[in-house]
Parts: sequence; structure tokens; C-alpha cells
Amino acid sequence: MIAYNSRDYIGEAIEGVLCQQVNFPIELVIGDDSSTDGTRQICEEYAAKHPNIIRLLPPHPNLGIAANTSHTMGSCRGKYIAVCDGDDVWTDPLKLNRQIAFLEKNPDYGAVYTDVETISENGALVEDAEQACIREMYAAGDVFFKLLEANFINNSTALFRRELIQDHIVYPDRSYQIPDYIRWLHIAARYKVHFLAYKSTNYRKHATGLSVNPSNAVWRGNRKALYRSLNHIFLHFDAANRKHLTPAERTLVFRRMCSLILRGPSTLAQRWQVLRLLPKYYPGPSHLLTIALEKANRYFSLSH
Repeated sequence: MIAYNSRDYIGEAIEGVLCQQVNFPIELVIGDDSSTDGTRQICEEYAAKHPNIIRLLPPHPNLGIAANTSHTMGSCRGKYIAVCDGDDVWTDPLKLNRQIAFLEKNPDYGAVYTDVETISENGALVEDAEQACIREMYAAGDVFFKLLEANFINNSTALFRRELIQDHIVYPDRSYQIPDYIRWLHIAARYKVHFLAYKSTNYRKHATGLSVNPSNAVWRGNRKALYRSLNHIFLHFDAANRKHLTPAERTLVFRRMCSLILRGPSTLAQRWQVLRLLPKYYPGPSHLLTIALEKANRYFSLSH
């Protein structure tokens, strides 16, 4: 659980973890990113009451969301990691049991996630058109290609195998706010992902939330971080993939690799690594023509 100035919500988030009915030991690792509103004091009170469950990390200078996420996850010691952001709430007391039971029985799956309810600042259920669109993208199994198109995994619903992020590179800077999306791509490049079709979590939308009105600088930082991470992700995918790709899948990977080579913030060595993979995913002349026409249409639309 990472938190920053979440005084009004952190207690409810912690209670959602403490209410989990489990038959295995768990620990709640909290990374407070130098909050100035009293969030840390609330966490300290909970940690004092539940020392066998809650481990509040020592205070540190403000890191930003990416570095704080990396620091907090790197401090986790369990076989599995489940995420609950400091302003969200787990509402199903059997959430961890359900998700771990599935992964224990299915070693070819690396992560599992669920649906959400959207709530307001005061905890009231609200209609969420954005989440309704995301809900239509939910998928299970080999979801790497769908994730390449857009992220549909809500961070606070997910649980994954800790070993799968040991080689995950996180760039600890403040230029982006999507470490979860990159993490899901990293996992899905090599493992299947499962979806449990029910709502385990309340996802809170409020004025200070990261998903509300991101600035252009954040958007550019997110895009840069994604392309930088795709260098490693595509190499992992290529090494692990054993299935025959459909024309649509080949086209999607080919397009993303081309964008990575042409526009990604990569070194020459990284571009060369991806360039060597391009022939393997060549989608054929008709699909290549379609890509070229789409790019041309987009260019002329933007120029006018």
C-alpha cells in the first residue's frame, strides 16, 4: 500500500486489509511518501495496534509515485503481492483467499484481478463511464496483446507472484505515473492473467487522484516511460512466446516495435535488439500498407 496525503482515506484502506479472512500469514507493507497531512500518524497508530500484520516503512524524503512503488514492493517478503492504493478499499473479505487459491492451482498464470465499484470522495457509489468502457476490455488468459492496446487492470484489485517482478526495471523518476500498467505488461509478456468476474474493491475517484485530469507533462512522461520499458518487455515476450500469432497480433506487435525504434527513448543497442526482431513479426504487405495508410491519415489530420 503506497500513500501520499491520504489522511481521509487511509484508515478505510487499512481496515479492508485487516478484514481479510485468510488461512495463511499476510503482512501489510505501507510506503508513506512523506505525507504532510497526518497520513503517517494514522498509519503509525494502526501499526502499533497490529504489529504482527502491519509493517510501516521508515520515513524517507518524498520519492514520487514510481520510486515509492518500487521501494515499497521491493520491501515485500511474501510469495505473492497484492496491491491496495491508499485511497481505495478492499470490500471482499475473501479476496486474497480467492486469488491465491487460483494461482496456487494454476502455475502458468502470473496474476489475477477483479472488477471494481467506483466511489466518490465520501464513499458513495457513482456511475463511471470511463470504468464502463474499461470493463468491456476485461480479458483472461493470454492478455498481452490486449494490454498493448490499453490498460484494463485496476491496480487495487490485482495480485501477482512476487518472483515475476524480480527482473522488472522501474525508472525511479517523477516523469510518469503508470508503474502498474508497465508491470502488467511485464508479467503478461510471459504468463497468463486471470480475471475473477466480481467486484472485490472500491476504486475511489477524487479531485487529487492521479487518474483525474492528468497534465500534458504527465501524459508525455507516461508515454516516454512506456516506450522505454517496452524494450525489455518485447525481449521477454519474444523469448517466452510459443504460440502461433494471428495476423492481427503480428500487426500489433510490429506496429509497437516500429514506434519503439523510431520514437522510443532508447539507446542504439536497444533499438538494434528490437530491430533484429522485426522480420519475425512482419505482418505481410497488405497489413503493412494498412499501417502506412493509417499513419498518413493521422499525420494529415493533425497537420490540419
